[in-house]
Amino acid sequence: MERILNDNEKIRRAEEIYYRRNHRNVSISQREPRRQKTYLGSKILLEMLILVLLAMAVFAVKNKDYIFTENFLNNFAQYNINLTEKFNNLLAYFKEEENTNDVFINHEQTENNPDDQQESQAQPVQTQGSQVQQEAPQSVVTDVPSLKNLVHFIKPIEGIVSSGFGSRESQYQNVTGAHTGIDIAAPNGTKIKSAMTGTVTQVSTEGDYGNHIRITKENVTTLYAHCSEMYVSEGQEIVEGQEIASVGSTGNSTGPHLHFEIRIDNNPINPAEVIQF
Repeated sequence: MERILNDNEKIRRAEEIYYRRNHRNVSISQREPRRQKTYLGSKILLEMLILVLLAMAVFAVKNKDYIFTENFLNNFAQYNINLTEKFNNLLAYFKEEENTNDVFINHEQTENNPDDQQESQAQPVQTQGSQVQQEAPQSVVTDVPSLKNLVHFIKPIEGIVSSGFGSRESQYQNVTGAHTGIDIAAPNGTKIKSAMTGTVTQVSTEGDYGNHIRITKENVTTLYAHCSEMYVSEGQEIVEGQEIASVGSTGNSTGPHLHFEIRIDNNPINPAEVIQF
């Protein structure tokens, strides 16, 4: 007994009969459109993109009074620069590791070579002593007490210390909790003096420090950040008390001030242990 077709089935069968009459040489498998495949990964990626857009929209609504200010746009530009700088530092780190490995391999080869050992033992003692004296400076700063004895410092500016060295809490999202120097609040344009005698090793406008200067003597470095103007150039010899810049609020800053650091072998120390502010 033949099954009774419903209306939809009757319409579909009629369409198939009509199509076969007009396309007798085309198989049914060729006539049926191929179904497009759907991928789970594409759906997840789309959902993640929607979540990111929603998060950005919520952030924009909550920070609508700050998001399009000049300070925000400057900070955003600095973060983009920082990403490039950190990527370059990462590449430099891997290159340095490769060079270190090469030196280590060469050192092992020298130790395993008897001829090289005999040549090194045959060298005069005076030559070895002179090499040691060339590699080690006569006066090297190792800690705060030795720093006080070997280097003289003055205050770079007169002002109020608004943020000290070390851990701190801040209501601003762009201020980190690890503070590697001290902040001295002063009016915009206040002249900044070099805290010590040395050589200008860096004059830069990039990064969170904004306009900043590094002055180095032996293994001691002083850093002056967030400047509005800088009056010195790299390689210039500076004497203690010489005007080198003016106070500003460039980089990752919440207002006009001088961010001042003292570093020994690039390790920050508390400037208040050396200078009385």
